[in-house]
Amino acid sequence: MANTKSDFKRRFPRVGKCCCCCCCEPKVSVIVCTIIFIIWYGFGVLFAGIVFNAIDKYNTTSDSIISKGFILLNACALISTILLLIGIIKRNITFMKQFKIVYLIYIICQIFNLVYNIYLYNDDEYIENTIKIMKENNKKNNSQIMKENNIQNNSQKIYEIPDELYRRAIENSMNNFIIVYYYLSTCSYIEDIEEIANKESYSRQLENNEY
Repeated sequence: MANTKSDFKRRFPRVGKCCCCCCCEPKVSVIVCTIIFIIWYGFGVLFAGIVFNAIDKYNTTSDSIISKGFILLNACALISTILLLIGIIKRNITFMKQFKIVYLIYIICQIFNLVYNIYLYNDDEYIENTIKIMKENNKKNNSQIMKENNIQNNSQKIYEIPDELYRRAIENSMNNFIIVYYYLSTCSYIEDIEEIANKESYSRQLENNEY
């Protein structure tokens, strides 16, 4: 029958509005949340680039490559969300659909990074190497203020490293939860738009007696 050609198969469940804008209309909610994420990624990429340039000379080759990889990954997420915002405003399906693929890759990498970091945080050898690198960085630091601070708090910081690593793991877990929820709610909205566009296209085809 003709109506089978208008069917649209959803790949994402219908999820509620973004948690930070649940009182707004779906479109407004997605736009506001996307702008927040663009700002977040923008500052994140900028800050990561500055920090990376400052401490890269103290990193091992593998650490340097991983750091560059995640800066590039966040930059891709930034570009994807910018295109998403343009797509939502101009109702460009192509710009919106790319988000479903690019951001999924981003989430998979973030989850893999979280699992790998949790594994490292439970590795005594990794903790010892972290303490060793911190001591070497303290010696190479030429700032007098930082030297004085390191002399006073060096021992305390060394003992706090495991707790700091676990705190970061918890923060990353919460961030990943927010990212996944944003992804699901946004993809749900994108598929709502795709479904409407599909029905409109089918209606035009019926009017033109193409079926």
